[in-house]
Amino acid sequence: MKRIFIVLLIVGMMVGCSNVYSEEEGYRMAVINHGFPVPKNASEIRPEICTTEIAKSAKYKLKDVGGEQGEPPAHYLAEIEDWGWTELVDQRVGNVHYYKKEGKIMSLVFQKHIFDVFEMSDEVKM
Repeated sequence: MKRIFIVLLIVGMMVGCSNVYSEEEGYRMAVINHGFPVPKNASEIRPEICTTEIAKSAKYKLKDVGGEQGEPPAHYLAEIEDWGWTELVDQRVGNVHYYKKEGKIMSLVFQKHIFDVFEMSDEVKM
């Protein structure tokens, strides 16, 4: 009986420690571009393979970052603009957002618990 209680306690603690998007946690620099913010408590996972259109990529796991339908948190999008990035609204396709700053173009792709950050190659003109 004591062992069952200990196992349940450990499992309960592990579930309570999972990273969930929270604007209070703050932001840090993305691993692929130090001028682009990502939520501080997002965990980096294996990124997508780069192509001729994508110079660098990073994939992050963060519970509920993309909401039920893959929609990004408004606070995070505002934070990106606070860091000096301008959204290319006319280029947005669904949950794919593009931002530009100092000649660099970044792309964000949101899913329910995962988001990708791509630095587009210089060949891509938007």
